[in-house]
Amino acid sequence: MLVGVESRTSSPVRVPRDPETLQSTSLCGLYPTGEGAGYAGGIVSAALDGMRVAERVASALTPSGA
Repeated sequence: MLVGVESRTSSPVRVPRDPETLQSTSLCGLYPTGEGAGYAGGIVSAALDGMRVAERVASALTPSGA
């Protein structure tokens, strides 16, 4: 199951993520992404961060050697 949640915040919050896996450092399987997680500053950078994270999620879900 893949769940994508869009949130909105006005506070300067950054959800920590592992630089290698891009997963949350405190909750396995959570991929904080974009502006709401503190990894983008606007719509274009949020889209690019989303693409980067989507690629990482896809590679994590693909069996090795496939």
